[in-house]
Amino acid sequence: MTTAAAATANTQPSGKPQPSRDHHMISLYYCYPPARISPDQLKPHADFHRETCEHLNLGGRIRVSEEGINGVLSGAEKNLIEYEGRLRKELSRLVSDGDRNLEGHNKNEVPTAEWLDMKYCHLRKDIPIEKQLFDTLSVKITREVVSLIEPLAEKGKKKGRARCRQRRKQRRKEKQQLEKLKEGNTIADGGKESTGGEKGVEQTKIKELCENNDVLTKELEGICLGKGQEGPVACANGTALPIEDWEKRTTAVHLSPQEWNEKLLQLSQEKHDQAANGTNNSFGNATQDHSIGEDAILLDTRNIYETRVGHMAVPNLETFFPNTRKFSSLPNALNTEEAAKALAGKQVFMYCTGGVRCERASSYLRAISESNTGAWRDKERPSGIYQLRGGIQKYLESYGNDQQELANMKEINNKDECSPGKDPVEDNATTSNCEADKPCLYRGKNFVFDPRRTDPVIGNGVIATGNGERVSVVGRCVVCSNSHDDYDNGHAPCEDLSARCCRCRVLVLVCNDCRRRVRCWGEPESGEGNGDDQGDEISKMELFCGHAGRECIDEGNIADKVETARF
Repeated sequence: MTTAAAATANTQPSGKPQPSRDHHMISLYYCYPPARISPDQLKPHADFHRETCEHLNLGGRIRVSEEGINGVLSGAEKNLIEYEGRLRKELSRLVSDGDRNLEGHNKNEVPTAEWLDMKYCHLRKDIPIEKQLFDTLSVKITREVVSLIEPLAEKGKKKGRARCRQRRKQRRKEKQQLEKLKEGNTIADGGKESTGGEKGVEQTKIKELCENNDVLTKELEGICLGKGQEGPVACANGTALPIEDWEKRTTAVHLSPQEWNEKLLQLSQEKHDQAANGTNNSFGNATQDHSIGEDAILLDTRNIYETRVGHMAVPNLETFFPNTRKFSSLPNALNTEEAAKALAGKQVFMYCTGGVRCERASSYLRAISESNTGAWRDKERPSGIYQLRGGIQKYLESYGNDQQELANMKEINNKDECSPGKDPVEDNATTSNCEADKPCLYRGKNFVFDPRRTDPVIGNGVIATGNGERVSVVGRCVVCSNSHDDYDNGHAPCEDLSARCCRCRVLVLVCNDCRRRVRCWGEPESGEGNGDDQGDEISKMELFCGHAGRECIDEGNIADKVETARF
């Protein structure tokens, strides 16, 4: 009891000893076991996590559902390893109880290596240790391991917690407009058929309602997906399609980090050779030669604030960025003309932070591309769907560099190679002969959902095949476009001094110089508010997360936000 009382004085969960950077880590994991967890086992299994974590002094968040589990924890390394061992035994017991094909196995010996993905992450060296560890433990029983499509009932609950009265009033107004559209039978469904002109006008009204309001998405789908003479009527561009049992579709083929690198580097080299030989038919020649490099594209399933500090960049290949604010907006982004055009008929290589989001995104992509509805009407399905096993976190374990070590390496290179007047953008590039044997395809930081904000292992990505130059910083200040990739501007994330959009509250990259001149969410209209000692009372520009900090990415049609980039 005395030890627990002493530990409570610290910022760590009750009973934790004073943390040490060498002995404390972050662990993240997920699993979709071969047999679902029975409903009557959900609470006992959640209790197992809670009791085990409390006994081992671990903090963090864990989601438990019938389909599997998803968690991120912090604590002493030996305790995290002990937790993993106990978890594997518990999952073996649950699976053997739920799968009749495993009834003859020892309940503690059912193999879990293939479907329980456990990753261990180091703490950052630039902020205090105690500010990087969870100080609470949350274990929740949820509907899904990770939510891709939010049910209307859950959105209804969130509606009562809307960000401001004005937005609630706007939603009520839009709902009233929607009811009028329903009463007028704007899209024929057994009633009087509208004329072509009338139908076009009403479709435009529906699209306008769909924009800026994903709460009404399900209701809009009920109108948009009415049956016509030739099948389903397409929803407005950028609206999610309700596809029955989409989550039961086959997930992507998993590639290890090594397989991912080998395959993408091969595709990149073939694309490079094709261009060098003058066989690139990207200008639409009638006799187009579809090479394997031309038919490959990467898909980043993460949100825009994650991709802004780091992303995959494979030379000669394109990457599709949905640029969403939240994961549940990804289905909307995939049902856009831009997405269908970019992904149709190609090999799609998708990735996320740890792999769990790709499990769901790959099933939905397969379902929507085979549905022949929405933006995918008359489009060819992807020729193959792959995902990076273990996500960016696992990939950087093999191909990344420690942030501090990379900074030291750059300092040495700059002393030897940099000259006055060098382009600041080129300062992000560095050459290292010792890395020639491990070409990294990721550039920048890996955004994580724990108190660290970003992982200390970063990607020093290659610029071109056969070229030694690297890029490790991709972030830009949203106001001045100078190189900047720290959301917290030198502070620990838990200090809550990050810049956030005045409308949607999403994180925004703003350099120190511009930070003094803008007003972020939660700050007063003039004077202080961001930790500066500036006593001026001048009016500050409202900061948003979109272009030049003057518009919000969560405003307007999502089809206008998606983009395809080539590196």
